[in-house]
Amino acid sequence: MSTNIMPQYNIGLDFGTTNSIISYLENGTLQAFKYGGQQEEYISSFIAYEDDGIIEIGTAARNTAANNPNIESYGNFKMRLPLPESEFGNYFQGERTPINITADYLKEILLSPKNPYSFSREKGEISGLVVSVPEIWQRDIYNLGRERLQKLIKENLGLGEKLLQLVSEPVAAAAYYAWETQRRSQQNQTEPFTGNLLVCDMGGGTFDVSLCRIYNNNKVEVLYFDGQGAKGLDSAGVAFDRQCVQTAYTKKHDQAIDEKSPEFMYLLRDFESVKITKHTATTNRLINCLKAQDDFANKDIYVFDRGCYTVNFNEIIEAFKSILQGIQLVMQRLQDWLQQNNQEINRLFMVGGFSQFILVQRAIMDALSIGNDDPRFDQSFNITSSTYAISYGACLIANGLVEPTEKYVHTLGIVVDTINSQYEREQRLIPIIDGGANLDNLAQPKFANIPPLVTFQTNASLSLTLWVDPQSKGRIFKEVLPDMVKLPSYSPEDKWRVGMKVDRSQVAYLVIEEVRSKKRVEYELGNVIAKMFPGFVLLENMDSDS
Repeated sequence: MSTNIMPQYNIGLDFGTTNSIISYLENGTLQAFKYGGQQEEYISSFIAYEDDGIIEIGTAARNTAANNPNIESYGNFKMRLPLPESEFGNYFQGERTPINITADYLKEILLSPKNPYSFSREKGEISGLVVSVPEIWQRDIYNLGRERLQKLIKENLGLGEKLLQLVSEPVAAAAYYAWETQRRSQQNQTEPFTGNLLVCDMGGGTFDVSLCRIYNNNKVEVLYFDGQGAKGLDSAGVAFDRQCVQTAYTKKHDQAIDEKSPEFMYLLRDFESVKITKHTATTNRLINCLKAQDDFANKDIYVFDRGCYTVNFNEIIEAFKSILQGIQLVMQRLQDWLQQNNQEINRLFMVGGFSQFILVQRAIMDALSIGNDDPRFDQSFNITSSTYAISYGACLIANGLVEPTEKYVHTLGIVVDTINSQYEREQRLIPIIDGGANLDNLAQPKFANIPPLVTFQTNASLSLTLWVDPQSKGRIFKEVLPDMVKLPSYSPEDKWRVGMKVDRSQVAYLVIEEVRSKKRVEYELGNVIAKMFPGFVLLENMDSDS
């Protein structure tokens, strides 16, 4: 009697603000998973909860919400993951949080045995998973998005060791670019590309860039990364869409619309649909308008909701203004870094849904003084390849076909008390994790270069003070951890050493190990570090000062 054994896959997931894409390898070929009865390769990051406990996601959830405005539904929940818990109630109802909503959504597309369209039901068992996250989630040390996403995938979804890592979105795209260009060079018997690739990723929620060194053995080294959008949905595609809908509504009704209302959500969905389906025509229209802006100032660019609402060229430019400023800010920091480090850009690769918008492309290329005919602007990748690039790259990393080398840019350490030559008590900052270290070298704990510590407390705890230098810029922040460290055992003879490690997902841990027995405890530092900083504004202010 034969049994059908489902195949196993190491997959890549581009968990996006507006859409998500799952990729897998089939006979050595990259494939985008087609979800649902409508065979969607873009799975809308949208979820609806019906009264009878049924959960719908994707286009089905959007349609349900559009036809039943009172149903509980959520979009853009990914970009709420890093929020302080005190702010969850501003966006989510009852007991629902972006954490459990994200868990529900990912379970439906990946694992649900009840959902006939989930990857596990359609294709087979997930044996390994790499998930992409915004670069800014990696860069800004106070950002809780990566810790929360990693924890819910491991615990809520039960994937445990199957989660191989979280990788930044532009790094995943660079991995795909390296693999694809080398595949093409083998086919064409030409020299593969090696050099510096700048990946610009403009999606629904953030604008991220990574300058990566591509080697001819499918290795990718991250040289520089930056981004804009840590404060939420104000720097990319979702912000633009919302502003356009608000502008059109206000123009027609002489008043603004509540952006939490069912009517606004319906109009937003319709605008997004028009923007996608009319992309080519809109691009050509915008190109003509840009050539003679005064003549076409009032020309309608978008018409939606069966012709009831319009957005003209001037209004498009106005809606794009804040996004343009964000792009220019990031590009200026990049240019400064290139000059200071004597580096250059050999290729430019734009990925993410909103990067296909002509105003985004113009802003990036103008900032870099790159024209359409510049050989650095690789146009051999079509819209489909650019859209799938992040998911494809995550899949390649999951299958060990590309090896990205990422860096942890922050410096971490502990504070110890010492007695100086004048017999005065003073504090020393002992570094443990050096900013700029490769993640590969941080997987195992690095221990403080000090004598072992002892504790005289019988409750088996150890009081420590953590210090952090965000992005290793020389600005030190401290946090006392009086109740956090609970030792696995206590004896007057025990001696403890303090270390830290950073995993492949750039999640940092405090490690306490007893010297003789090697008994060890580990603590995630995400929540502790997040409490050290006032919300989402500190590092942006720091950047502007430097």
